[in-house]
Order: sequence, then structure tokens, then C-alpha cells
Amino acid sequence: MHYKTRRLLALGAILALVASGAAAFAATGSDAGAKSNGPTTLMGTVTSYLGLSAKQIAAQLATGKTLAQITAAQGKSVAGLEQTIEETVKSRLDQGVAAGAITSQQEQKVLSGLHSRLDTLVGRTHPLAALRKSLRTQGLVGVVTSYLGVTVPQLVLQLEAGKTLAQIATTHGKTAAGLEQAITTAAKTRLDKAVAAGYLKAATEQKLLTLLSSHLDQLVNHSFAH
Repeated sequence: MHYKTRRLLALGAILALVASGAAAFAATGSDAGAKSNGPTTLMGTVTSYLGLSAKQIAAQLATGKTLAQITAAQGKSVAGLEQTIEETVKSRLDQGVAAGAITSQQEQKVLSGLHSRLDTLVGRTHPLAALRKSLRTQGLVGVVTSYLGVTVPQLVLQLEAGKTLAQIATTHGKTAAGLEQAITTAAKTRLDKAVAAGYLKAATEQKLLTLLSSHLDQLVNHSFAH
């Protein structure tokens, strides 16, 4: 049960980013792509194709489903979803070329690698794989257990009993706010490293931290019991 609980905790925190628009950053693989094809445009494309609201998609992503699985459940095809996104991106890029903001060569460079990146996006529970892996294998559970002063087995038992992280925190003389801060600090540390390595821009880091912050209340008050 340890791996399962680790996965739930990590994905609960990080998948919130996807649900809130991080998919837009991954669609072109760059901050520039995120700016020219913002979350509203791409998320609007996804919601329109799937016939679901952004809130409904977010709820399903938060359970660990991929966009491919959600698409299949709606009786749609993944190929159709990818084509719809590609058409939206191309339309926006065409506008950029017409306005002189980018060149035709730059547009083709983005489009040439878009399809393979979309395969990755719709097939993963979170597009920022490096960050997800880091939080899963190095830290989130460790951050939680360290802050609460419990072992992983103790945490698992209490989660399986139906307690939320907020309730467990209170039981151990801690606060939900303190736990959220510990998680935020851990995420920021890893994002800082990504910025330093050139994987992210500082502005993108701030957007991701804002998205994470807006979903932490939901995470710590969520029951993982089945």
C-alpha cells in the first residue's frame, strides 16, 4: 500500500496544476508556446471536444486519469482530441505569423514537434514529468511525514482509516496551514532547481506555484479511503 499512497499524495498535489492549465505549457514545450496558446484557449479546445466543463476534467485528472482515458470514456478518440488541439495551436500561430510576431520557420518548428508532445501530454497523468518524478520519489511523502512527525506506515494507516491530512495534522499538534507551507516549500525548491537548470522561466515557476497553492486546501482535506 505504500506505493499506492505515495502516488495518491503526489498526484493529488501536482495534477492540480494540469487541471488548472499546465497542459498549455506542455503543448508546445516552451514558455513562448504557453504565451501564444494560453490555458484558456487550449483548455477551451479540450472542454469543447470532450463535452465536459473544465471543472469536470479537473476532477477526473485529480483521480489520476489521463486525458486519453477521459477522452475514451466520453466516446471520443484520442487522435481526434490531438488533431483538435493541433488545429487550435496552428490557428494561433498563423495569427502570429500574419501579425509579424513570429516567422513561418518558427511556426513550422513548433508544429513539427507538436504531435509527439501531444502523445506524451494525453498519455500522462502530468506533463511535467521531471517535477512529478521528483516529488514522487524524493519528497512529498517525506515532507508530509517529516512535518507531521509520523512514519510512512503510520500515515498510511490513518489515511486508510478515512482521515484527511488536515485531521492527521491536528491530531499530531500541527496545523493544516503549516503542512501546506511545507509542501509549497518543497515544490518551490524543486522548481527553483528547474529554473536554475534552464528548464523553466521564473515567471512560469510563479504561475505553477500559484496553481499549486490554490489546490492545496483540497488536497489536505481530501479523504484517500476507499
